[in-house]
Amino acid sequence: MDNDIIVGLGGHIDHGKTSLIKCLNGFDGDESAEEKERGITLDISFSDLKTPKRNIAFIDVPGHQKLIKNMIAGAFGIDVLLLVVAYDDGIMPQTIEHLEIANFLGIKQAICVITKIDLCDDEEKLKGLHQEIKILFDGFKDIALEKIVYFSVKHKQSHQVLIEVLDNLSKINKNSANFFRYYIDRSFTLKGIGSVVSGSVVSGKISCDSKVYICELQKELPIKSLQMHNKNILEALPSHRVAISIGGVSSGELQRGYLITQKGFLRGFDVIDVVLFPLYDEELHNKSFQFFIGTKRCKVKVFVLYRENDRVFATLKTDEKIFSIFKEKFILRDEQKNVAGGMVLNPIADPIKKSQKILLLNALLQEDFLGAFGLFSLAHKRGFGLISSMQRFGLEHKEVVEIAKKVSKSFFDERNLVLFHQESLEFLKKAILDIFNKNSLALLSSKTLSFKITWASEGVLSFVLEELLQSGQIAKKHNLFISNVNKIGDLQTYVRDKIYGILLDEGLSPRAPYNIYDSLDIDRKSGDDALKALCASQKVVRLTHNLFVSSWALQNALKQMRELLQRNGYLDLEILRNSWGISRKYLVAYLDYLDGFSDILNDCGKRVLRYAH
Repeated sequence: MDNDIIVGLGGHIDHGKTSLIKCLNGFDGDESAEEKERGITLDISFSDLKTPKRNIAFIDVPGHQKLIKNMIAGAFGIDVLLLVVAYDDGIMPQTIEHLEIANFLGIKQAICVITKIDLCDDEEKLKGLHQEIKILFDGFKDIALEKIVYFSVKHKQSHQVLIEVLDNLSKINKNSANFFRYYIDRSFTLKGIGSVVSGSVVSGKISCDSKVYICELQKELPIKSLQMHNKNILEALPSHRVAISIGGVSSGELQRGYLITQKGFLRGFDVIDVVLFPLYDEELHNKSFQFFIGTKRCKVKVFVLYRENDRVFATLKTDEKIFSIFKEKFILRDEQKNVAGGMVLNPIADPIKKSQKILLLNALLQEDFLGAFGLFSLAHKRGFGLISSMQRFGLEHKEVVEIAKKVSKSFFDERNLVLFHQESLEFLKKAILDIFNKNSLALLSSKTLSFKITWASEGVLSFVLEELLQSGQIAKKHNLFISNVNKIGDLQTYVRDKIYGILLDEGLSPRAPYNIYDSLDIDRKSGDDALKALCASQKVVRLTHNLFVSSWALQNALKQMRELLQRNGYLDLEILRNSWGISRKYLVAYLDYLDGFSDILNDCGKRVLRYAH
């Protein structure tokens, strides 16, 4: 595992976050004129520090309450929270709010730095603050307070102590998707390089010879170069702060919050199902909030499904598509405060009844995938596709197959990765029996049925046909499934005679073969074999790919065309259409067939007798 880490600073305004970074690596994050004039950080800034054991990327964030949206964008993707608390002020509102945000975003490690320690003239006050910080962290069980460090910009020894703590901190491996994901936090243009974005690698890896997919733009674009800590690199891994030079797009098209990934892994939806963990006991249903996920911010409306104790199952309607994954963390805010943290449970919109959805979301929260698969298959009457399992469940292909095979009262089509509930199987059985009830002479196969019932795969149809056969409800002959009352002796002769009879009846404008097969409810391969036999016996002639006519009809057509030619001196589409009144595709085929005779000349679309020239 790569040992580099991303450290995000948090804490109240004017508690010394930016000054701390400057002491460690010399970087002044307040670069803009406004920041220097006002003496506060307005937006996120990035720097790094090379230590004996690792590269540390620092993300400095604004501490002002009005700039909390920028703080959240910076906090996403960090490994360690460096929470800064000034000795003189102690714990302040944004101290708590930033810790809430870190908790909601799933950050597992924190170091608290008590700054301005040079002002300390009361050891008891310092001990009291130390204890208050420990009590504060006790309220956030998912974040481990690794160390409390005393720091002053005036005491260089404290700088070294903090660096050593960061250098020796054990890195926690993040369990996340195995494909590349990267939220943009900045985009800009560099002369001679072109469009560049910066951000943190959330999951997976990417190499400089790869292509990336910009979800919001729906564009796959080439990577020109990768850079980390101002050096070109060949590959970027999770917890790397990386600048990516991308070809084929302007920096103006690339915005903070856009997600970069690999093509084919993610779909976007404006409706997602989630679990919320509210901070306050207030009504959430049918209310709108700001939604923060990754570095993206948008508006959402909350529709509460079920509330129990400290959690709320809900559906969120967003004002733009969200390309999220299973159990991805997010934050809801109103204009003043954090309202709730949450996790995405169902990132792919599904038409599921409310009662079913509550059971489903509970199963997903518990990672009871066996139960969830069963509920999904019940809700998806035409089969539940598992092709997006990494986005939907965070599961590998092999894991999905193993779980799907264990779902009771279902059939899993492993080839197509579709799970069918027993209700769907019963529906298919009824549909097949209805065909036999309407046509006792039907000759069916799974392939033929897949053209009639287009949402059902050959795999599930084969399974259902075999179950009907085993239960004695249908019979089987020459690999075809037939009705129990079907007493046809020679199936091949029957199919040939039926098709030939239809071709005779339909004369000059017969239907396409597959349409004839479907009307007879006969297997397409059997139909094709019958047509080949009819052509071989010269009872039928193939004029084009999809046009077969009886020899009798063709001879009659040739006779009529020659009569029209003699009468008019030539023959073209208009004359033939006026005479026969059939579709152009048939007329063209007959005229082309006429061209094959040695005494006929095609003169710019007019057929004439060759000897007349």
